[in-house]
Amino acid sequence: EGIVRPLHAAILAANPHDTQPWLFEPHGDSVTVYADRSRNLGTFDPFRREMHLGIGCALANLQTAAYALGYASNAEISAGSLVLSPPNRPIEVARVSLRPKNVPDDDVVTPGIPNPTELAAAIGHRHTNRGPYLPDKKMPGEFLRTWNGGSHGKARIHFVTRSDDLARLRDIIIGATEAIIADPQMSADSARWFRTGRREIEAHHDGVTTDTAGLSPLMQVAAKLLPDQNAKSADQYWLSATRDRQVATAPVFGMILVRDRLDMAAAIAAGQLWQYLHLSATTAGLAAQPMNQPVEMMDRNAMLGRKDMFGPALGKLANLPGWEPTFVFRMGYAEREALPSPRRPLADVIVRNT
Repeated sequence: EGIVRPLHAAILAANPHDTQPWLFEPHGDSVTVYADRSRNLGTFDPFRREMHLGIGCALANLQTAAYALGYASNAEISAGSLVLSPPNRPIEVARVSLRPKNVPDDDVVTPGIPNPTELAAAIGHRHTNRGPYLPDKKMPGEFLRTWNGGSHGKARIHFVTRSDDLARLRDIIIGATEAIIADPQMSADSARWFRTGRREIEAHHDGVTTDTAGLSPLMQVAAKLLPDQNAKSADQYWLSATRDRQVATAPVFGMILVRDRLDMAAAIAAGQLWQYLHLSATTAGLAAQPMNQPVEMMDRNAMLGRKDMFGPALGKLANLPGWEPTFVFRMGYAEREALPSPRRPLADVIVRNT
């Protein structure tokens, strides 16, 4: 398959609501990557910032897999600003050139990213885990030291570990979740990407499913047997899961920060950094989940011209002047393994001769 082969890994990347907002055009010795802006979350992601985070994750997988397959790679990221509600047409966001490696360390994937071959082996095992974590099982100190303050391009990581800061961030995430479900348009735009039945999953091969929602095995069976929830009931379940299961059991939170969250290259860099971090966590036996409701509310407030309290609250926790959060997550040891989410076939996301 030549340079197409690493794309099998690219489509397994993390992405918002499993929207899989990417297209790939292989030609010669390079791959052009597009953001498919028709696969958006509407008011849930009005500037398509999270969409570009997902594109960054796909780029990280592509380059990591290419390295393991014997290619040196270089990614040229498109410059630009993310604007409100752009047209629903694909836009070129990166071009990745690939060539056979001459020596084992030729063009390491990304400076500062450890063990690319080990990360590549984790690509098929990395899943978002929305279930309960073990709150009393501490994160490995070496892992935290390796990644805290780590950076890639225009993005950097900050872990939240102090008990009082953890409590503040829990309240911020819960407050943002309450604000989202109180917004009818955000609720509707999110609900469009929930897939409940097998027929729906097989028709779309995308979206958040019952199996990946973090339910217990018994609740998974019950959810599949009962009639589908309406949006209001689903929102209340999401709020209770966020409050009682996800933030309540998280031993560690983290943020990825950038200088400007609406800078397209910064959003892509943040996505790349998240993918590398999540792959590294997978190799260490750790689970991870985005908890990005506060930043989603920052974008929604900017869209509506409203005063925002979530950005300042997160910024106070990070205490990094000149940087703003674009991604919030939790990490720890999970009670049970996460199940894989659906993926569209590679043939559906490859374009030719655009």
